[in-house]
Amino acid sequence: MLELERLRAHASLRTPEVLVFAQMAIGDLPKDDFDVGMFIEICEDNVLIGVDIAEGAVTLASPHCQLLQAANYNREDQIRLYSEFILMVYPALYMSPNIFTQFMQDLGWQKTQCSSLFRAADVSRRGGLSFLDSMLWCAALEPMTQHLGSPAELRCRYIFRQLGLQPSSQVPIADFVRAVAELYIRGTSSLLRSPKSIAGYLLDLHERDREMNAATTSKLINYQVPSIPDVQDPPHGVESSVASGPQRRRDFSIATCVLRLQKKQPPEILSLTSFDEDAVSSSTTRLLSAAVTSMELLGPAALPVEAFALINYFALHIENPAPRRTSGGGSVAVNKQAWAWLAPNEEAAFGTTLLRMAEAIRPICAFEPRLLKLRSPVYVIGIEFKTISQYQSLRGQGAASDLHGNLSALLAMESSLWPLGPSMVPAKLLFLGDYVDRGAYGAELLAYLFAAKLQRPNGVYLVRGNHEARDIQKMFSFHAECLAKYGENEGGRIWNAINQVFDALPLAAVVDDKVFCCHGGIPPPWVCPLMSAIDKVPVPLPRPAEQSSIAWELMWNDPIRKNKITASLALELAANEGFAVNTKRGTGHVFEQAALERFLLANQLSHVVRAHELQQNGFMVQFNGRLVSVFSSSHYCGGTNDSGVALLEDGKLRLIRVTVDL
Repeated sequence: MLELERLRAHASLRTPEVLVFAQMAIGDLPKDDFDVGMFIEICEDNVLIGVDIAEGAVTLASPHCQLLQAANYNREDQIRLYSEFILMVYPALYMSPNIFTQFMQDLGWQKTQCSSLFRAADVSRRGGLSFLDSMLWCAALEPMTQHLGSPAELRCRYIFRQLGLQPSSQVPIADFVRAVAELYIRGTSSLLRSPKSIAGYLLDLHERDREMNAATTSKLINYQVPSIPDVQDPPHGVESSVASGPQRRRDFSIATCVLRLQKKQPPEILSLTSFDEDAVSSSTTRLLSAAVTSMELLGPAALPVEAFALINYFALHIENPAPRRTSGGGSVAVNKQAWAWLAPNEEAAFGTTLLRMAEAIRPICAFEPRLLKLRSPVYVIGIEFKTISQYQSLRGQGAASDLHGNLSALLAMESSLWPLGPSMVPAKLLFLGDYVDRGAYGAELLAYLFAAKLQRPNGVYLVRGNHEARDIQKMFSFHAECLAKYGENEGGRIWNAINQVFDALPLAAVVDDKVFCCHGGIPPPWVCPLMSAIDKVPVPLPRPAEQSSIAWELMWNDPIRKNKITASLALELAANEGFAVNTKRGTGHVFEQAALERFLLANQLSHVVRAHELQQNGFMVQFNGRLVSVFSSSHYCGGTNDSGVALLEDGKLRLIRVTVDL
């Protein structure tokens, strides 16, 4: 017993019930002190609490339940936490200080902090944490837990014990809690916050375990599983790693060379024909089952093909064409300028096609996760296709100076990088937002992207940018563009349909579990502790500024260069984990290198690729090569900049400059 007491005093005892067992064995345990709860069988009713556990039948208003609700711990989170708790403490039932220290270090705490943290978490002062103790402790530590009402009182009690204060001290715990509530003591809301979201950390652990188990299982199976036609495919944007077996994911590194391409003419469009069933052997009949789908997406009557044909016609300059025969029997010569329609009815027909595509693409995007998980190779395109002239100044003009910037840059990329069209490119295409505003051809550019997405829903992905918002478009030009091109009523319908697509667009993507891609920049840890939190953003999202801080930060944030950091800004960055108010844009935040490195470490990433800012060479590499800004709008605002594209392939992040001839 003396040895056990010594181990307990030095926090070396694996679990406190060992001491109870020893006392029971020698008959030294008073009957009144016997804790039956230490030895009862653990089942779901003993370890799970919350409103959704009772399926909504009973509203639990206890402070503990309110703390779990404030941390947004649902039934799945609690089961996941219990599973991890059992793995850590087995074969014991309680978590010892040593195991607690290792758990806290995994979450980002320093070892020197763990003794005071354990003192705070051990509310019963038994020298070990039960599952309920650890679950409530984790909920109190969650960065997203609100510091209001009962959750705030429980958090203050933890803080009171962490500071080393005792109930018998000169400041009783009741007085401490009352002083915090009455604002005599300020700043407690920022105390006792975990560097990582514990629920998100455990979710990532379990997802990795499932992938490893599934990969191991598929490797052990030595026979081919017959195909089942009615098995549902995984959601768009979530690519199975099981089918390809276990793969070792390497950190990406910047390639040592930069590839520069010159614009070339696109090849001729080939027609697609279907097979005659009587002319093929039985061994090829299986191929015919997909022919209908191919014809629907790639055939001459397909909606995407129709849109591509209209876009190419719109961009085409026709000089001295063959005369058209009029209804009166005569003929008239017609010249068509590039980037223009020949007649108003052609533009109206194009608007109808755009509306049909917007209605068709909305459910596809809504089905995708908010955080896309892609496998390389991937072309990452920071689109920002805009021109200096506003739409009103371009209408009715055919001068060459008005033909550069937005749609021409996209078509130049097509001719250089995917000359056979987006449906035939071996790599996936990931566009990083800002598809509209400032330029004259936002509708035509969206038609291209929508057609590409309809043709290849699992190979073309659109991420939302800060201009994919109604209020921004009304401030700039896209709303006026739709009304001017298609009329007050039809233009309004088209604009609304397009924005309903924007409301459902994903907010970010991660490639090969290593490269994070978004439009603006990384979010602060108090808004998004782990990137897995992005998947919890609601769909649809018509008012991102009001509905989701995570979405807003992803769409608006910028990196800050060292030469732009003033003394006051340095203080603000230091006080806010490397983030400061983005005064240039009037919303969102700027972030420094330390914030980026913390984000990469917390999410086990190697790089971040984003758009949102003009770059003369088409891209900018910052923060020791860990941050790449890609800008794909050539000759932006009348300048001479090139278009930039990033190719993620085989562990390399390759930067490509595409020069567009004027």
